Order: sequence, then structure tokens, then C-alpha cells
Amino acid sequence: MKYVLAVFCVFLFSFTVPLTRLATFEAAPELVTFLRLLGGGLVCLALVLHDGWRPPRRIWKPLLITSLGSVLGFGVLMAFALRQVPSSHGAVALAAVPALTAAYASLRDRRNPGAVFWFFAITGTLLSFTFFVTAVEHLLLGDLLLGMAVIAVMFGYVEGARLSREFGGRRVMSWAIVLNLPLLLGALLWYLPRAEFGIYWTQVVNLSLNAWLSIIYLALISQSAGMFLWYAVLARGPMEKIAMTQLVQPFFTLLAAIFLLQESVNPSAWWIALLVGACVLGANRAKAGLGSPEGRKVLRENAVG
Repeated sequence: MKYVLAVFCVFLFSFTVPLTRLATFEAAPELVTFLRLLGGGLVCLALVLHDGWRPPRRIWKPLLITSLGSVLGFGVLMAFALRQVPSSHGAVALAAVPALTAAYASLRDRRNPGAVFWFFAITGTLLSFTFFVTAVEHLLLGDLLLGMAVIAVMFGYVEGARLSREFGGRRVMSWAIVLNLPLLLGALLWYLPRAEFGIYWTQVVNLSLNAWLSIIYLALISQSAGMFLWYAVLARGPMEKIAMTQLVQPFFTLLAAIFLLQESVNPSAWWIALLVGACVLGANRAKAGLGSPEGRKVLRENAVG
């Protein structure tokens, strides 16, 4: 069931790239990021005030990493990148997220999921990455920003999921998102006396219904509700295997880009999607390596038998 929930989260997140690009057609990237974080932040602030839970001092460092990585860093870098490059470039970046997340999760948890897992993980990543790289003709500054967004979200996913094991995904992500509100207030006070504020306000007033719906989705689903569920599923673990379900996200993203932005896609993508899906299934069914806690447990059980 947890893998079904993981795929459902991946499906929800697959709209993030095309909807961000759609919103940046009409508004500056920093404005889209501000509105996205503000909407999600206000929702999470209400949850934090209602819950009454406060993070203990010992978790503030990983909580800040989660906030700066998954929330602020990913949102800002993605918005600026997608102002310059199409959604297909975003799919290139997303193809690298699962393997990087799995590798960092294994390092942090001192866990070896085994050679079979890594075979399927690397194969699936190479299949996704190779297709999308061949589909992109020129690498641009936006692609560098997308790469930085991937690194940011990798740290945020793993650190947030580790905290969610103990405190729950909703509490952890609510605080991670709320921590950005002071930065948003500071940015608002900075721009208020400046000419740019008038430009931003004009953009807000003139946003189309599609742009507003995109921003609302980014705030309520990509930035809050989807995050709560994703971190709860990651925390149930094993984290590196749950993360591998994201290998199908680039193909969901392509479908969303075709539907929402009418972007063209190479027909071979769907055959590769089938192979990537097989790699996800293989990685999730792989037995743990002998160096992992699960592997040592199996050895002990066999020795007793």
C-alpha cells in the first residue's frame, strides 16, 4: 500500500514543473515563488497553531535543511529555471532525483539495499536520463539551476523523512514551510518602497484564471498536502526504495506538459517509460544487502536455523 501511496504522490508532484512554467508565463519567477510559499505557509501556520507542537532544539538543524532544501531552494531554483527552459528540461533534472535520494538516504542511514537494488536503480536512472538528454538540444543556464534544485531537494527529502519517522510528516513539513514565512515578510518589506513592487502588483492583478489555478495547486498540493503525504510515506521506508518510485515522475511530467502546455514529445518516451517502470518494480522487490540491518537479520536467522 505504501508504494501505491508513493506513486500517487509522484503523480501529484508531476504537475509541479508544467504548472510552474505556466505561471511564469505571466509572472516573474520570484513572484510565483512568493505566492506559492505564502499560500502553503499560511495553511501550515494554521495547522501549527492548531496543533501546538514545537520542534525540540535537537532537530532544528535537519529541520532547517529540509526547509531550505525541499521548500525554499527547490521552489526558487525551479521557478527561475523554468522561466528559461521548457518543461522537458525539468524532466531531465527530475530523472536524477530518485538515485541521488536513495544514495544519500543509504549513506545517512548506513544501509546497503544490495547490488540488485543498485543495478535496477542505476539502470532506470540511465534510461530516463539518456532519453531526456538526447531530447534536449542545448544546455542552458536554466539547466544549471535545475541541477541545483535537484541537489537541494535531495537533502530536503532525506533529512525531512528522517525527522518524520519520529514526529510525523505533517508536523515536520508544516514547520519546514512555516520557517519560510519570516523570509517572505522580509522580502515584502524590501520590495514595498521599490519600483519593482508596482510591477509585481500589476502582474498579480492581471493574472489569468489558469495562472491563479496553477499557483493555488503549487501552494496547496505541491507545497503542503502532497508534501505531508510524501514525507509520511518516505518515513515508513525503506527510504531508498520509496524514493525509486520517482523514476516514473519524468514521464508523468511529460504527460502533464503535453496536456497543459501542448509540448511535443518523442514517441520512444513511452517505451522507455515501460522499461523504467520495470526497473522501479525490480528495485523495490530487491532483497537487502548483507551489510544492511535487514541483511544481518537474515544471516542471524539462518545461523540459528
